[in-house]
Amino acid sequence: MAHMDLVIQEILNTINDLIEVKNKDKAYMSIVKGVLKKLYTISKENNIEDVVLELKDIEDSFEKDNEDEKYIEKLIKVKNIIEQKIVEKNRVLIFPDSDDVLNGLIKKLKENNVEVIVSKGDAVDAILSYNPNAVIIQNNKNINAVTILNSIREEKILDQMPIVVISDADYNAKIECLKLGVIDYINYDFDVEEVYLKLLNLINLSSKCLKNTVYDIATGLYTRKQGEALASSLLIKAQKEEKEGTLLLIDFDFMGEVNKRLGISFGNRIINKVVSEFKKYTTKVDIAYRMSGDEFAFIFYDRDVKWVKNVAEQVLIFAEKYGEEMGQKISFSAGISSISKENAEYKDILVRARGALAVAKMEGRGRVVVDVDSVKKNNTINILFVDDDRIILSILKSRYKNKGYNVFTASDGLEALEILKDNKIDLVVTDYYLKLMNGDELIRKIREKNDDIPIIVLSSQKNEEYIKRTLDLGADDYVVKPFSPVELDSRIKKLLD
Repeated sequence: MAHMDLVIQEILNTINDLIEVKNKDKAYMSIVKGVLKKLYTISKENNIEDVVLELKDIEDSFEKDNEDEKYIEKLIKVKNIIEQKIVEKNRVLIFPDSDDVLNGLIKKLKENNVEVIVSKGDAVDAILSYNPNAVIIQNNKNINAVTILNSIREEKILDQMPIVVISDADYNAKIECLKLGVIDYINYDFDVEEVYLKLLNLINLSSKCLKNTVYDIATGLYTRKQGEALASSLLIKAQKEEKEGTLLLIDFDFMGEVNKRLGISFGNRIINKVVSEFKKYTTKVDIAYRMSGDEFAFIFYDRDVKWVKNVAEQVLIFAEKYGEEMGQKISFSAGISSISKENAEYKDILVRARGALAVAKMEGRGRVVVDVDSVKKNNTINILFVDDDRIILSILKSRYKNKGYNVFTASDGLEALEILKDNKIDLVVTDYYLKLMNGDELIRKIREKNDDIPIIVLSSQKNEEYIKRTLDLGADDYVVKPFSPVELDSRIKKLLD
């Protein structure tokens, strides 16, 4: 149930973000439909009947493009339903021993609408999973409160989590627990009403503190509320000063599986390792915050899309290598968007980054994708692909467009020369055998006008004489078909760098 609460809250946050967006274009509507689909599925699986009823009539029309106003109306209605359902729950997590000492207190808490979770599992994982307002540890022969407190302290949870120990009258144990940061140490002969009222005061205090928390407990980054406020200010500042402002969203791909197998605290260590690598590229001006469980936002001041994309790809390589060392599959998907002269609204930029992130996920995860509008605005590198096979052209165009490049295509040499004449092309990738004009003639024509454009030739011809002749004519690289997409990525990146 705690996990479900977090999922619903995350969807509500996304809905609130979407409603505030001013530019309701196709990318925006695509995300709206995705949110409604996800919410409909979750509601059906968890018997949230009023949401299911509200969305049932549009279940079969998600693919239509003429229902935009209807979807936005549904979004607002669902928002209202969810907000009525979400009541601030007071939650106490208890680590009990096998006896019945705490039964009276547990009963009292439940009678007063305090959700009680009894756990005998790993303390850190339980706290991170349920995010309680207060924690009670029963110190007894089967549970050592000091051991639990030490493990919690290592994760820095004590900084924001009130903990009470209930034990026998052991002065030394009491002093040790208080030194470790517990709020109160209560003897077994406690009065249920008195302890209940103490806990209620702690819960109220904890709720107020958590609402105003600036930093995320697990990572030390800003919380979502604080991060969004600072991000909005930073992007407006960048626009006024005519500087670049770029948003990077990352979402860890396999953390759910890692958390399930090895525990949330282990998962947090992995997240912290990767987030720390990102921090190496941030300045004091940049903003980094935790959006939700495995999703993070980085806002870079005076850095363009190309630079941010390069950073994300470097950290992705680091994450994958770190995962290999840990014996785990670790990667993240990323979406990038940036401000324009006309628009520095954070909510709009966030929606575009979410759209790019969704594309990265759909492409198989472990991808970095730049929002299309940001690609156009940032004058990203222009690549020209020349091939008379339209299927190959289509595949190459889709792949490199999603990687953030501005892609031109030509089906023959004459068309390629026209494109080169009218556009600033940064790199040419051409097949050797073309209609109207062979690859060697195309290379010669290009070199007559420009010695600097890198040229890669793709060919099924493995003959060394062909390869030598092509390179002598002025090609910079020669890739034999069939080729690996990863190999072509590497060759392109090497020449552009």
